[in-house]
Amino acid sequence: MNEHKKLAAEGNKLFPIILAAAGAVTIVLLLLESWLQMTGSSFTIVKALNESGLTAYQPAKEPNHGIWHLMGWFGTACFIIMMLYSLRKHFRFMTDAGPIRYWLDAHMFLGILGTVLVTVHSTWKFGGIVSISYWSAVLVAVSGFLGRYLYVQIPRSISGNELRMDEVEGIMQDLNADIEKYAAGEMAVKRYFDSITGPKDAEHRGALSALAALFVTDVQNNLRLLGIWRELRADARLPDDVKGRVFRLVREKSQLARSVQFLSTSHKLLHYWHVFHKPFAIIMFLIMFAHIGVYFLFRVKV
Repeated sequence: MNEHKKLAAEGNKLFPIILAAAGAVTIVLLLLESWLQMTGSSFTIVKALNESGLTAYQPAKEPNHGIWHLMGWFGTACFIIMMLYSLRKHFRFMTDAGPIRYWLDAHMFLGILGTVLVTVHSTWKFGGIVSISYWSAVLVAVSGFLGRYLYVQIPRSISGNELRMDEVEGIMQDLNADIEKYAAGEMAVKRYFDSITGPKDAEHRGALSALAALFVTDVQNNLRLLGIWRELRADARLPDDVKGRVFRLVREKSQLARSVQFLSTSHKLLHYWHVFHKPFAIIMFLIMFAHIGVYFLFRVKV
């Protein structure tokens, strides 16, 4: 594996970590401020910002007052911007707009953040027709975790495009060639693949049974890899850098082999997931826009 591919792969891992950290801090601060204002605390973040001259918002307990009105707009913006991922996925003119993995991570980030924003915007009042939009948003956000899990089960290039089988075979050959350079690598690979158990008929099962098989084998896969890592660490004859290199190669080969084994199952489950995910997203947007339109026309919420 050449250097620029290794660096790109590391970047793909760093990007979701940065998004997750930024999202976690933002969500904690939003929920904390909501709790402080809803409980009538004498201290709130907004009050502190007011005293510093940075804002002029007052604590409020209604969706259309204080910062909660603004949070509603921010949440709406998150939901609209996150749909750029669909444009990136389906329109050729956006194929050069960055790896699709980054777009998927940003899509998930905005979906979760948008759901939290509309939650605090509601001031924890979930009545009316708009509550259907809210709970649809919650289902969309929660199911997004499953969607991403299924997405990464399919072998993909650094840009996020699905690999053809000849490309997968080429990568596997390169991995085998690299592993063969190390006696410890060959032994680790043999130990790993000799210990593989699990259902071979997952593609013929129902959706829930196939998903359970995918989860179970994923856990088994990681436990076996953990055992290989412990064995490598215990081998005093190997330098630490060799141990790390061998383990990374074995892990990558095992993950690729497992992805190929469950490829048709992953495709089937991802199809079922889209059937579930998309209708709730459509319902969310339709009622959300109706809610905004009625508010502007009559200054009431639906």
